[in-house]
Amino acid sequence: MVRSVEHGVIGMARNEREKFRTPGKRRRRTKGTGALFQRADGIWIGRVEIPDDLDPKRYRSQISSADKGKAIEKLEELKFEIAQGLEQLQKGITVETWMLQWLEHKKSELAPNVWKSYRATIRQQIIPSIGHIRMNKLKPLHIRFLVEYCTTATKEILVEDDDGQSEVQTVPKWKSRTIQVAYDRMSQGLDAALKERPPLVRENVAKFVARPKAVSAEIPHHTAEQARKVLATAMQRKNPYTSLIAARYLTAMRRGELLGLEEDRIDFENLTIDKSWQLQWLPLKEGMKYSDDPDRYDVPKGYEIRPLYFGSALVRLKTRTSYLIPMAPELAAILQVYLENRKPNEYGLVWTSAAGKPIQFAADAELWEDAQSAAEVPIIPGHGGRHTANNLLEIPEADRMKILGQSTVTANRIYRKVDLGRARAGMGEFSRLLLPEVIVPGQS
Repeated sequence: MVRSVEHGVIGMARNEREKFRTPGKRRRRTKGTGALFQRADGIWIGRVEIPDDLDPKRYRSQISSADKGKAIEKLEELKFEIAQGLEQLQKGITVETWMLQWLEHKKSELAPNVWKSYRATIRQQIIPSIGHIRMNKLKPLHIRFLVEYCTTATKEILVEDDDGQSEVQTVPKWKSRTIQVAYDRMSQGLDAALKERPPLVRENVAKFVARPKAVSAEIPHHTAEQARKVLATAMQRKNPYTSLIAARYLTAMRRGELLGLEEDRIDFENLTIDKSWQLQWLPLKEGMKYSDDPDRYDVPKGYEIRPLYFGSALVRLKTRTSYLIPMAPELAAILQVYLENRKPNEYGLVWTSAAGKPIQFAADAELWEDAQSAAEVPIIPGHGGRHTANNLLEIPEADRMKILGQSTVTANRIYRKVDLGRARAGMGEFSRLLLPEVIVPGQS
């Protein structure tokens, strides 16, 4: 009897031990194979653990569906994407989100004005057209839509006819070069997305779409006679910026290079101009709008500048060596007379505003337009004077490239329209054509 009870107690204990026994070690699934289960609310959930070689952190991606069959399909798609290096948690990132993030990354690499142009392209062309598309869903057709969107966009302008009557005309909103740049920026952004870890896209789909061609429109410029008339009128009206107008025609320097030219970079003995610095108006750091702190500019580290007045500064050109260009003797004569009679300024600039400060670009555009209006010649933009010089200079192409600073021979040829009926030997010949001795100060 005692033995029977004893066996009963032992049996009950054994049963309890069996009940709470820790099961044997279960075999763990291989990472990336996924799991599928149904929640209490009937929704099917598929989960895949992200392999460690893609990210050191351990986390899971998941899909869901009310239908088991669709859940299985989504799970297989998720597993494939993870195997290709696409992280499912970033599927919600749109083109707009990524391009703005990429833009911020580029801020430390680009010159301020170049960065602004990137921002304008992203905001005006890319975001309005395909900004809402998710990065992982991008296809070549979206890039084609971006190009089509930019190509077909229009704007209305007011045009005045020969009788003085105004009418509204619909014209393309953007030039072909702008469209090409939009394509380029999108392609750059996709290349950067591929380098993310995990990457945001499988491939750069822009490479499957032909790059839009930029059609170079004819750039307005003055003839030698028109340029001579502008200068003669400016001298007759005692325009204080006659020398600046002459330099615009005779040096083919860019606006920033002209307005940032310093007196000590003009060599009258050797007839050269050092244009290695240019005037720019740069963004300022927060809270430094009216500061004279030399470190007030919001520019990338290592960006070589020399502070001037508030947001203005001299910025070194791409080359780190002196960039010397020849100076026509006629221009040297004008500049010598001008510098001997002008009021010096604290910045050492050749040309300043009436207040002795660096000239704003808008003010320069206004004085240039006024000089043309006074001479009753066609109004062309500031860089038109540069192209006037380019068109009339008949010197070896390699030397002209050094003077004009064009990045490619092709770009330079776009600006040139050589008059084969005139034989010109170089800068001096061009100067005599443009500036007869009768209007050169100090000569009869």
